[in-house]
Amino acid sequence: MEGCESEVKDFRLSPEAMIMIAGSSKGTQPKYYEEGYWYKANTNGYEGLAEYLAGIVMKHSNVSSYVTYEQCKINGKDGCRSKSFLADGETFLSFERLFQAETGLSLADHIMTIHDVGGRIEFVEDFILNSLDVDVRDYLSKTLSLDALLLNSDRHFNNLGIVANLNTGEYRCAPVFDNGDSLLSSFAKYPPDVSAEENIENVVGCPFSASLFAQAKEAGITLKLDYAGLLSDLEKEPETRALTVLKKQLETYSRIIPDLQNDRQAYK
Repeated sequence: MEGCESEVKDFRLSPEAMIMIAGSSKGTQPKYYEEGYWYKANTNGYEGLAEYLAGIVMKHSNVSSYVTYEQCKINGKDGCRSKSFLADGETFLSFERLFQAETGLSLADHIMTIHDVGGRIEFVEDFILNSLDVDVRDYLSKTLSLDALLLNSDRHFNNLGIVANLNTGEYRCAPVFDNGDSLLSSFAKYPPDVSAEENIENVVGCPFSASLFAQAKEAGITLKLDYAGLLSDLEKEPETRALTVLKKQLETYSRIIPDLQNDRQAYK
């Protein structure tokens, strides 16, 4: 995938390709779907760049399933696109949809009746295990750890979920996707004239806690990164606020998220 210094494609999409997708904590967001690709235009800042950089991070991690995003223009407006992660006969079942179908209640509202963060995470893990016999502990651990690293303040129960194969009845954890509200991408929430340090202090997490680090810690941090490989790839990217924030976060979390290379060396 090309870095943003390369020529960016401008995809001309018809109004018929627009699909209104509800469920984000930011409200209903217009997206496009055409020929197996999802397209999202930037609405608050540099969401497409944040998605792109998140993909580079996961490339150098022990996350086995994730969505990569290509920076592009959509009818002349900056954004990104990603290939659908669903194969023929598959459907995405969000945690929120699953809980509402079984109980008629909102999962986001219900877990707030549980006092402690660890209990909220355990409740969701137990619900999915009892409902579908799918263990989501590692999936949640890695996703929430990534959210803490990337400062993703828009993780919710509609972009956490399970992929169901309607033909075989098999289930698997969905790939990690929807990281656009990362790396201080929203200028409205994180003004450019405010320092990165102050903006980082103002990031509010979800869906289990307002503290991204607290929910990652309670889920157990199983994420690992190849720091050397990641930093080498990031050096090829042009300097942007997103890149500066990412490097700052990597420096902070190098004491928290283990180095994947240490594991590899142990087996040599």
